[in-house]
Amino acid sequence: MMLSNLKLRATVNSLFIRLFASFLIVVVILVSFNFFSLTFSKNKVRDEVINYNTLNLKSTADNYEKEFELIKNQLFNFYFNENVQLLYFGGNSINYDIAAKTMQDIRQITVNPLLFLDNLILYYRKPSLVLDKNSMTADSTFFNKFYSSKDYPLAFWQSQFQSQTNFRVFAPSNFYDIPFANDYNSLGQAFPVVVKNTWSQDFYMAAFLDIRKMFQAYHLSINDNFFILDADGKQLFTSSTDANLGAPPAYDSAKAYTKKDNYYYFYRKGSVSGLIYVNVVPDAFIASQVKLNVSLVSLLIISLGISIVASLLFSFGFHQPIRRMVASSKQANSSVPVHSRIREFNQLGSQINRIHEDLNSKNSQLQSFAYMSKVKKIRSNLEMEFVDRPYVIVLFELTYMKRDQDYKRIEQNWSYYMRQFIEVEFKKHYSESLTFQIESSRILSVIFMEESDYPALKQLLSQMKHIFDFDKEEVYVTMSVSSFYTSAAQMTEAYDEALKFSKNRRLNKETQIIDGMEAPGLVSMFLPPRQEHEFVVNLQAGNEAETLQIVNRFLAQLYKKAATSLQFYHFGDEIIHKTLKILTAIQADYSHLGDQAVLREQIFDCHTYEQLAAYLEKFLTAAVDLIHRKKDERDPITAFVFEHLEKNYSGDITLELVADLLNISSGYLSTYFKDKAGVNFIDYLNDLRIRKAKEMLLEPGSLIQDVARKAGYQNMNSFNRMFKKFSGITPSEFRKQALP
Repeated sequence: MMLSNLKLRATVNSLFIRLFASFLIVVVILVSFNFFSLTFSKNKVRDEVINYNTLNLKSTADNYEKEFELIKNQLFNFYFNENVQLLYFGGNSINYDIAAKTMQDIRQITVNPLLFLDNLILYYRKPSLVLDKNSMTADSTFFNKFYSSKDYPLAFWQSQFQSQTNFRVFAPSNFYDIPFANDYNSLGQAFPVVVKNTWSQDFYMAAFLDIRKMFQAYHLSINDNFFILDADGKQLFTSSTDANLGAPPAYDSAKAYTKKDNYYYFYRKGSVSGLIYVNVVPDAFIASQVKLNVSLVSLLIISLGISIVASLLFSFGFHQPIRRMVASSKQANSSVPVHSRIREFNQLGSQINRIHEDLNSKNSQLQSFAYMSKVKKIRSNLEMEFVDRPYVIVLFELTYMKRDQDYKRIEQNWSYYMRQFIEVEFKKHYSESLTFQIESSRILSVIFMEESDYPALKQLLSQMKHIFDFDKEEVYVTMSVSSFYTSAAQMTEAYDEALKFSKNRRLNKETQIIDGMEAPGLVSMFLPPRQEHEFVVNLQAGNEAETLQIVNRFLAQLYKKAATSLQFYHFGDEIIHKTLKILTAIQADYSHLGDQAVLREQIFDCHTYEQLAAYLEKFLTAAVDLIHRKKDERDPITAFVFEHLEKNYSGDITLELVADLLNISSGYLSTYFKDKAGVNFIDYLNDLRIRKAKEMLLEPGSLIQDVARKAGYQNMNSFNRMFKKFSGITPSEFRKQALP
């Protein structure tokens, strides 16, 4: 008895039984959960389908209401159209030129595809005139011939003058063009929408909306059973072709839907038009969604049977190799051969070999980590002896052309494969070289070599450059080579030197090899005082062309002097700093451009001279636009000053004279004008005169002396000085450049 109990316990505790029992427990739990979920979902599917159709109708109704709201606002705005007002206040006299312009304005509105307008009319009680997109006719002719409808005769349209409602949507109707008796040309079915101005009782507008286009654009449902009712429940429109479908039940505002016969009726009332929208869904469709549960239950039962069989087979398949390995391990003096007829033993032997390989790889990684700690002066507990021998450090800096979030994972892969490529190439020629990644975009190689091998190293780097250039549209590489060092203690110094060399990179997307042999020249990264003053004055005045000319000219100088990319970036940062300072001074809202930190980051995303020039041009153009907009926000005082200077710039104008005209002190006017306009009075006057002078210089046959006098300068020296200050060139040079 005891022996049989022990055998039973041993059988129960076997790996096979335990595995099979565990799988069965998991299967039972999953089946129980799925069965509960199916039971629960059966009661929820109907509610979800109803909710889905409710949301569809809500979306449809909201779209219709937005369309009516859009039409309402569009027509109310059109009331204040200059041509419409001129016609209205013209009385019985008709200005045909104004009428033609008004019809053109109507056509511009009706061609907007988002409005779904078939036509738009303006109806004047006196002189009984109707204007639409194509004609101007008497009301009797228009409504009886050109836009005739049995539902809306002339008397209906005349009665709208007495209506006190300023916006109303009427039932759709078929409209016809009747050029001759019994010759009906259909114009389609349309929604008439009447819009009136409370203060204009002798005039109103009517829009005709293409109901079919609106239905096709806005209706969301599984079928075309759609109704539109007025506030009293009268049917205005239906798209249904179902012969079994009758009129919708009466609308109940307390219910979102109701069921009648074999149909569900979903209701939604519009907040703008007051119309009631009805969507009809057959009960058979909703019932079919619930019937899907029967199929799911059948599938669940089949899955249960497959799971039990799969559990049995998987447990047996997993148990057999283990049983054989255990049986083999019980053999005396057994060892695990690398090659065996038993696959599991072969796998185990291979795994042990992989463990040794992994340990070797870890040792290599530890060595790389030790060197990286040495380079960056990181204190480490690793004990490694560094042998003094000649070496150079090659620093590879990767710059990616794209910097969005989706590109981050690609960058990681790219860095890994590049490090592998660099390591393999160096190992071919320098077997003891070490390559490791010290940052996400920096790879460092320590090359142990004699100084006489330096030309061979440069040749190898040139070959690698050729490979890297294949991917320069995605990533470009800067290879910085340090000087020769012989002591391991100087490794940090060698790294710092290579890092310093990397900053001498030129502004392009080519792979570059940089060492200490080509030191960059001393190049100023800032505008000279004179050019800086011209830049500030022109930017404050909103002179886009002159401002861009100054910046582009200095960029060209930097390019000609072979400035480094860092010097280009510093110049761009300085331009942005000065521009933001000016925008802040005039209290312009430039938040949409970003703060200086964001703009600086965008500068560093410019990888070529052309990209940086284009970026600065785009930024400065936006800044000039802000300055112009700020100038347009003029109060009465600055508006008077601008207008007076525009009319009298050629005369003798002083700050005191303009202040007297305004009955204020010259000091107050000077401070006030500078605060509002962002530029002082005299600079604005001189800039205005120079701009006028430029226009006159472009006229054929104009003399510079006459232009100076007409621009307000009686002294040629003053004119030449101011012209060069605001333009950067003399009047003669300007004319040579502007005229062929």
